[in-house]
This record gives sequence, structure tokens and C-alpha cells, in this order.
Amino acid sequence: MRKLHLRKKTIDKLPGYELRIRDRNLTIQDFLCEVNDFFENAELPRLWPQGNHNCYGCDLCCHEPLPVSSIDVEQICQATGSIFSQAFKYLWVETQGNIIDITLRRRRDGSCIFLRKDSTCSIYQYRPFLCQTYICCQTSPEMEEVRSTIVNQGMDELVRKSLLLFNSRGLELPVNKGNKKYIKIGDWKKNKFSGKSSYSDILIKDILPSDLMRHLLL
Repeated sequence: MRKLHLRKKTIDKLPGYELRIRDRNLTIQDFLCEVNDFFENAELPRLWPQGNHNCYGCDLCCHEPLPVSSIDVEQICQATGSIFSQAFKYLWVETQGNIIDITLRRRRDGSCIFLRKDSTCSIYQYRPFLCQTYICCQTSPEMEEVRSTIVNQGMDELVRKSLLLFNSRGLELPVNKGNKKYIKIGDWKKNKFSGKSSYSDILIKDILPSDLMRHLLL
């Protein structure tokens, strides 16, 4: 039985989709599986290129900065045969004061480091959460809040975990742009991502604000 209810809907006069949650025990991995299946089979019209009903051959979104979570990096390690510390050659770390953003590294032309010349993804089965939940059509504000809430908590844990790892080795977090002097590990606390290596281990209800969860429940 489906744990999500996804359906086509016109949003701001453009074709798109919305979602509701059927099962309170939905995991983030359940969410990903059903969203991916919907994207593959619902024949949603893409906004660009207009007239397309799939993403094959289009790599426009693979040229945008992509924030990643701690679990995304675990999956990148699986895909590349790397250990956690080695995954930073695929990441870009940028700071502004005590704010740290970690995104997938991009090449000089702006393309994702995992984008092949034929516009396909070299780690497709292990691609990050935001890649899996993005599609080039209108979506509801609730879906956007779900996406941002999950990846923000996941990145907070990625920063915390990375600082712990490098500090334990007497090293500093590898920062590509910005100043390291404001970085303090005490600014990042444990959350629902802590100690988890799979999206199957995290319930959506433990991540989303309670009012958003109530609104989304059928």
C-alpha cells in the first residue's frame, strides 16, 4: 500500500503536483521511493524543455549548487568506494562567519562532478536527496518545505560529523572558500540524522515541524 498520496495539480496556472502523507511511519527512504516512482510514471510535463514528459538528455539542474546531507555523503562513499574523509574531494565547503555550506563539487564549466559527457549521472542510484526529489515542474510549497527541512538537518549533521572527524585527527575542516576562524563544533548539536547511515533509519515525522506534518497527513 502506498504511504504517500501524490497527484497532478495546476499550481500558479502551471502543471505540477502536490503530496500528502498516508502513513505516519513513513521513512525518508519510503518517501524517496514513491516520489521517484511518481516522477517516472506520472508523465508530468516539464517546464523546460517545454513539451517533454521526462528528463532524459537534459542536464540543466546538474549545473546548480547542490547541498548535501550526511547520508548523501555516506551514499557517495558507497558509490565511489571511498571512506568518509576521502569524500571531500567530491564536495565544496564554503563558510560565511559561522555558517557552513557543503555542496557537491562542480567543474570549471559549472557542471556537477558526477555528470558524464552524455548528460547522465555516474552515481545515479546513489544520487543525493535533493537530486532525487527535484523535477522541472511546479510543486506545492509544502513539498519545498519538506525538501529544505530534510536537507538542512542532514547538512547540520554532516558539518558536525565532519568537524568531529577532522578534529579527532588534529586537522581542520577542509574549507574551499571562506574563513575558518569562526568555526566552532559546539554550534552543531546532534539531531535525528546523528548516528544514521541510511534514509531508511529516519522517520519523516521526526524531521518535519509538527504543524507541517499535521497539514500533510491524510
